[in-house]
Amino acid sequence: MSKFTTLIKRNTKIKDAVQLMNSCEQNNYIAGIAVVIDDESRVVGVVTDGDIRQGICNGLEIDHEIEKVINFSPFTLNFRLSKQQMYQRIVRQIKLHSFHSRRYNEVILVDDEQKFSDLILMSDIIDNQIDGKLIGVYGLGFVGLTLASTLAESGLIVVGIDPNPSVIDRLQKGQPHFFENGLEQLLSSLAESNPIEFTTNYSDSDIDIHIVCVGTPIGADSQPDLKYIREVSASIAQRLRKDNLIIFRSTLPVGTMRKVVMPILAQSGLTIGEDFFLAFAPERTVEGQALQELRSLPQIVGGYNQASVDLTAKLFSKLTDKIVEVESLEAAEMVKLINNTYRDLVFSFANEVANICDGLNINAFKLIEASNERYPRNPIPRPSPGVGGICLSKDPFLYTSTAVAGGYKPILGEASRKINANGHVYVYDRIKKYCDVVDKDIKQIKIFLIGMAFKGLPETSDIRESMSLKLVEILPVVENIYVKDFVVSNRDIEATGCHAVVNIIAGFYSADVVLIMNNHNLNSRFDLAKAIALMNPAPLFFDGWNMFDQREVELYKNVYYATMGYMTARTKEDI
Repeated sequence: MSKFTTLIKRNTKIKDAVQLMNSCEQNNYIAGIAVVIDDESRVVGVVTDGDIRQGICNGLEIDHEIEKVINFSPFTLNFRLSKQQMYQRIVRQIKLHSFHSRRYNEVILVDDEQKFSDLILMSDIIDNQIDGKLIGVYGLGFVGLTLASTLAESGLIVVGIDPNPSVIDRLQKGQPHFFENGLEQLLSSLAESNPIEFTTNYSDSDIDIHIVCVGTPIGADSQPDLKYIREVSASIAQRLRKDNLIIFRSTLPVGTMRKVVMPILAQSGLTIGEDFFLAFAPERTVEGQALQELRSLPQIVGGYNQASVDLTAKLFSKLTDKIVEVESLEAAEMVKLINNTYRDLVFSFANEVANICDGLNINAFKLIEASNERYPRNPIPRPSPGVGGICLSKDPFLYTSTAVAGGYKPILGEASRKINANGHVYVYDRIKKYCDVVDKDIKQIKIFLIGMAFKGLPETSDIRESMSLKLVEILPVVENIYVKDFVVSNRDIEATGCHAVVNIIAGFYSADVVLIMNNHNLNSRFDLAKAIALMNPAPLFFDGWNMFDQREVELYKNVYYATMGYMTARTKEDI
């Protein structure tokens, strides 16, 4: 591609400048503009045909020198910058100085010494449908903050909105309010290259793309609470402008977009699908791998119309080249629900097997491993002390409520929840059975709990719907519980009423019961012989994730080993 060649000096006659500016073919069809340079080819200024017309209206003659109408403060960019870096600087300049974007229809590129390199159109730098737009992410929890950070990492301009002042205060200092692998480092990097603006209330009307990531909790009746969805929809409707794009990421019962969100947005007076665009693109990342999966997982997109789908696909193509279009808003809503309900269901099968094994005193891990061994029509997943986390704990209920509204009464979602949500009761019963066998008072024993987060791999600090937390709530004496978690902060552990343990070995001291409640890699990296030696006589070692060899633990005198479906068959007389 040829370079822009309409270069003039300060003393060029106006008539000569006009003639050069109209010779657009050799300048990639850029006409009506000239770049003013000095004898060293450094950029001095810029002049447009509009500047010339205004000068003539003010009395200049065509034989006068062009110097009279030059803009001596041109906006230049280093030609070595990437396109993303170029448009970031342009958009920030517009925001900083309240300039109109038309000022940057053409962009002057220079080298390190401000010598002219080229002049290109703004359209060569940005995709006007996405790149130059301001993206607002509503809700900065796990879903919203990871998405906002990844979009900013891709070079887009992002503002993050959350009503919690303490969350915003921490984020403005570069400190995420939860642990996610790589997130703190990414925020630190963005602070230098493309910072996200964090705020509690973005009332300005600049946002072009609204992405909703607020929570959709369920109530005590297991029915979805759409309060936050209604609130953010009403807020967006008040500031909605033509050509805006609205994308919902929050997990919703099927039909919410059409029956709840659309009527609220219609109050703006604008027409959906013509004046603005609406889509649903469900979040499907797993905590601990969100930043990676935002770029590797296929992105589901369902829209009000094809234009809505196309714009949303164009946005997410900045993150991944795997875009899966579905036929409607309802289909996109359903994808997330069936993904998570299916996962909860298969886990519940393994846990039900463990419940059956419990009556037979069979190690469920060994049984399932044998069933899967070189059998191509499995695998059955491994059991666990329950399935927690905010998504799998509520999405089967959203799935069920969707189906009921459609006239069919499903049973699998509720059944899986009944099994998986009671894992803490299973563990409590293990402890109670052990106490009965060795004649210890459950109110007097010291319990060492390893793993407070709802899962260990991928690692997370999230204790919402954690089986460990639920177990703590039903144990009779919280003051007797000591906890070690390699990700959850000691502050959050102490907030539960338990004692936080800094060194994992120290937690074994004088303990009657040790509970391994999630599968974090470090939960098994200690000297087993030393740990058991520190415990009280005839202790219970509950290995909820099969991280230790049953036979090895049972070699230690009088130790009761327990896992899913199994506990050492000793009596008090055996001790």
